[in-house]
Amino acid sequence: MLMWALCYPLIKLSLPYAPVMITAFLRAVTAGSVLIAIALLINRRFPNTIRIWVYIAIIGFSGTGLGLWGMFYAGKLLNPGFATVLTNTQPLIAGVLGWYVLNEKLGKIPLTGTVVGFIGIIIISTNTLFDTGETVLQGILYVFLASTGVAISNVLLKKIAGQVDVFIAMGLQLLFGSIPLAFLAFNTSHFSLLDWQLNYTLILLSLALVGTALPYVTWFWLMHRTSLYKLNVYNFLTPVFGLYLGLNFFSETLTELQWLGAGLIIVAILLVTATNGGIKTES
Repeated sequence: MLMWALCYPLIKLSLPYAPVMITAFLRAVTAGSVLIAIALLINRRFPNTIRIWVYIAIIGFSGTGLGLWGMFYAGKLLNPGFATVLTNTQPLIAGVLGWYVLNEKLGKIPLTGTVVGFIGIIIISTNTLFDTGETVLQGILYVFLASTGVAISNVLLKKIAGQVDVFIAMGLQLLFGSIPLAFLAFNTSHFSLLDWQLNYTLILLSLALVGTALPYVTWFWLMHRTSLYKLNVYNFLTPVFGLYLGLNFFSETLTELQWLGAGLIIVAILLVTATNGGIKTES
């Protein structure tokens, strides 16, 4: 989550050099290519069934493609606080999908923890939660599509965890996801605006490797070792780390409500991960 949170300040630093959709496309292509290169170097095998290829393609289009597309457009239409709250409906959506698709049935304590975490997100975003404009409904739709896309990709990742090499799976899904991002980049931005300097190269590599490739591989590796709902509750930490980075590197200040929200998120994680019961997974 810390690595994913680092993406926000890195994207902010990239803005003087390139339109954000170009950076999003280059980020996905670079990360995916590096992971596939690593897989080839260590002789990892590509999937040998159409089912796995289809799952990986859907994961790429829904999680990487739809997820980044929705958040990019929502960022233009919604204030950050409202967008943060809506984005963090993803663990709730994934919990519902996991219940029916993965047969992961949450007990009372994990369910309570997930709800407490979402309340923490709402409290963190209180300052800008209701500062909305005329395009709020369109922005809500974009965020909902993005969150649903990520939730679907997480459920499908859980279904194929352990059946395909982690480097191959994450590399391919990033390359599949870069296809719609390339379409958006070419149709909404001008590559002539790309000012490719050493600073931008370092920012892009940090985004692609530290902010994308490494956390994606780690996330998929963990999918094979624990329940999806236990992993997903940690998504609530992303805005907490974002607040920490803003406090220490961008001279932002935190309110008492934001501290309270961060505390509730920690409590939520403890509630969800402290219990071994309350779940029934498919065999």
